[in-house]
Amino acid sequence: MKRLTFFLRPFNYPRLEIIFVVVFITVYSLAAISVSLNRYWQYDAFWYDLGIFDTTVWKWSRFELPVIAHLAPPLGKLVWADHFNPTIIFLSPVYWLTSRTEIILVTQVVAVAISTLIAYLTARRVVSNSLVRVTLIASFLGFVGLQNALYTDVHNIVFALPLVMAVIWALVSKKWRWYWLFLLLTLGIQENMAGVAVGIGMFLILRKERQLKVGIATIFLGLVYGLLVIKLIIPAISGFPYKYQPDLPVVWHEWLTRFILPVDLKLRTIALTYATFGLLPVFAFSTLPLVIAHFLERFVLNSAATRWDLGFHYNVLLSPIMFLGTLEVITQLQIHKKWRRLLPIWGIATIALVLFLHRFYLHGPLMLATHPVFYEQTARNKRMLDGFVSQIPRSGLLMTMNNLAAHFTHQEVILLHRNYKNIQPDVVALDLRPGQNANNFYPLSFDETKNLVASLSADVNYEKRGITDSQFIYTRK
Repeated sequence: MKRLTFFLRPFNYPRLEIIFVVVFITVYSLAAISVSLNRYWQYDAFWYDLGIFDTTVWKWSRFELPVIAHLAPPLGKLVWADHFNPTIIFLSPVYWLTSRTEIILVTQVVAVAISTLIAYLTARRVVSNSLVRVTLIASFLGFVGLQNALYTDVHNIVFALPLVMAVIWALVSKKWRWYWLFLLLTLGIQENMAGVAVGIGMFLILRKERQLKVGIATIFLGLVYGLLVIKLIIPAISGFPYKYQPDLPVVWHEWLTRFILPVDLKLRTIALTYATFGLLPVFAFSTLPLVIAHFLERFVLNSAATRWDLGFHYNVLLSPIMFLGTLEVITQLQIHKKWRRLLPIWGIATIALVLFLHRFYLHGPLMLATHPVFYEQTARNKRMLDGFVSQIPRSGLLMTMNNLAAHFTHQEVILLHRNYKNIQPDVVALDLRPGQNANNFYPLSFDETKNLVASLSADVNYEKRGITDSQFIYTRK
């Protein structure tokens, strides 16, 4: 124990601890920005969801309603026909600084950095040990589910992180006016945040320092808000029922089987999530409703396998949820002298486990920031596509591929559509190089895209211009 104390002595100096945390967050953010921007420059970022989100912020910054052409081509529909996200309006000032799409990718990373700083400030209020506080931050950022959210374009839900962490900070600090403000802003990120609000309300009721009235009010607000948005507001704007309806089990036992099967995906995801936070959230009964609700939404109420592992952005809310559960357990353990002495050992073991998962087992995507081949890929793809993209007209309605459309988010753009004759796009731009990511052609397939090229080439209303043997621009006469 004396040797351990000597080894941890630097963390007993608050200034060194703060410097370490700030440097760690900064390096992490720079790596995330580098990976995110290079994927965009590689034409490996997709219009879904980057395009919808970026166009929304861009149009708000121009004091225009965010009408998205692709939602109902050619005229489009208000973005709230898809997801109700009024809080996103507050991001619009970033486009007063620059018109480059890259700024929204940088802003997303900054949002994660801010959420981590809030997590650290929250930990400083209640956690007495410096190493344990550092461990919480290492787990928060080291969670591969969060890294994948930064790797895979831009999403509404990532911008919920600083607001959810602000809600947690407010309830830990008992600053209830701030709590309600941040909770309302959180709800405005996306309609499914209503479920998070209900979970937070349950947490306030179940935790040792119970806040019964606030908890009940929070649950009521979450339920009313969710029903209002999903049943009234979105259908009124879209003209159709809410399209992300849950896929409810038909028989009772499917509630269990869907939750755990396939085991190699779902239970593995749960186990790795808890392991990243040193398993302490397992003992946090108060956060169990938040955890169960999160995995029910992804595993039971949705049949898409892309939601079942640590990929994409679907895991991002687990960082604050697991942080909260870990914080609750630590505050109870540090009361007792015996457990308090063991917490630094837990901290070292957890940091080692996070590093192992990130570096060797899960191969966290931010490792790409240090890989020379990753940057060679950027240069190679830019040589193939920059010249083609520069010749695509920047006015009129553009129909193009998923990866190319991400570079035209500040004009009217739709993805590939079989029924182009009724839509009559002004420009169609296609890249038929073999061996591409199938997502580039979404919502069509490669073969369907070749059929589209044949139709356009035979259409007397369009003038064809071949940039290369596989890259074509069609302009409506």
